[in-house]
Amino acid sequence: MHRLWEIDEIVRVIVASLGRQKGAVALACSCKSLSDIVLDSLWEHLMGLSRLLKCLPRDSWDLRDFDFVFVRCPTTKEWLRFMVYARRVREFSACGYGVGVDGVSTEACQLLSMQTSTLGQYILPNLHSIRWDVHPWANASFVRLFLNPGLVSVHIQFPNPRPHIYRIAAISSIPTKDLAHLRLKDMGNEESVLDALEILLDKSSETIRSVALDGGLSTTFIDKLLRLRNLRSLEIELPDAHISPPEVALPSLVKLAVRYREDVPWFHVLNNIPNPALRDLEATFLDASPTHMQSLISALIKANKKQTLTRLQCSWDELIPITPERLRSAFSLERLTTLNLFPRCIDRLCGVQLEDSVVCALAAALPRLKSLKLGEVPCKISTSKVTSESLAALSTNCVDLDFLQIHFDAKEIVSGASHANYQTRRFTSRLRTLSVGSQPVPSQNKDILLVASTILHIFPHVEELSNAEGDWRLVRSGIGMLREAGYASM
Repeated sequence: MHRLWEIDEIVRVIVASLGRQKGAVALACSCKSLSDIVLDSLWEHLMGLSRLLKCLPRDSWDLRDFDFVFVRCPTTKEWLRFMVYARRVREFSACGYGVGVDGVSTEACQLLSMQTSTLGQYILPNLHSIRWDVHPWANASFVRLFLNPGLVSVHIQFPNPRPHIYRIAAISSIPTKDLAHLRLKDMGNEESVLDALEILLDKSSETIRSVALDGGLSTTFIDKLLRLRNLRSLEIELPDAHISPPEVALPSLVKLAVRYREDVPWFHVLNNIPNPALRDLEATFLDASPTHMQSLISALIKANKKQTLTRLQCSWDELIPITPERLRSAFSLERLTTLNLFPRCIDRLCGVQLEDSVVCALAAALPRLKSLKLGEVPCKISTSKVTSESLAALSTNCVDLDFLQIHFDAKEIVSGASHANYQTRRFTSRLRTLSVGSQPVPSQNKDILLVASTILHIFPHVEELSNAEGDWRLVRSGIGMLREAGYASM
């Protein structure tokens, strides 16, 4: 039996199955041969730097106003002992506001900077992924301490206000040898910043796989992005000018997420991008009219000529109702398994103006759906005209549907207007989760039980009413009570 502990794969599975760190520590203490793998697991993901710095001798540091500070400079031997743990970190995230970096004082960060220079190594030498969201930039500039050559994934949130010199310094410090995933938020659109980013993409053109940029981009820069032949995921805001895409653009693209404004003439560009492998498409419309929104959806879908698209998400701020006409182009996507449509509920107005005809047509056209979200989490002011008829249509046509988020009229269930159409039918839907939010629901006990029995009848395998608020919690209890009574087997 003891020889099994010598097989690293078995030990990793055991360690991964432990739900608590104390269990992993106990396992490491029980056998010396397990300690390395267990320690790797415990230190693989690190949030903030203070937990790691506390591995230094206790007399070398202190906590003052909840910030880590050094009271003496650790010796070289103590630093080398510290690096035994630091080398195990693969993913690091830091966030924070005010003085220092995520609970570590500015003075401590400066000492770390000097010490790493003296030892000739990075604080986390084997780091693969970093997520950095530290404000202000006087402290955020310490990100360069963690940008070691082996980084594969870099996510930096630039603070606001953000002097462009700091952004240029941070972008120029990002290593390119193995860089595959790059996400920069609030980076601005200064020409010097884009120049630094263009140089970065040139150096990493063979390794880069995903790019997400939040900020205005020039047409020249967009043209550079479209020529990244190995790019598989792209998230950008479309520029407000015409560009001519290259003949072969983004041949390996799997995911495309775009933010779009009404005055952006990008339809011709999207139609000319073949995207033979595109599977995941997100479009966010900023101040877009119904006509422009419908046109862009059509353009995005036409680019997907080989019917590879399996996920489509569209969101918009205006109170534009979801109608069959606006969805007709999406109805042709027979392989779609995930559809998210997010009109916003804003200013005490419900943006989800759905009707049964829309949902029933959607259910008939997209039978492979596994996840469907029609609107954000259902709200208290829901004006949706969707009834249990739509729920029945989804249950009948989309038998593999596992998650449903929809604004519907629960009060209609109590009126019994649609019961005759489906009450005698047997449903086999595999739906597990129904998101109901805080939309109106009858408050009488008998009505709550009727709503619970109707939902359980239409979705016999439902296990969770997510985001349930108010009386929906009673409906959830009612479903549990009915299930215990054997209702689902009827």
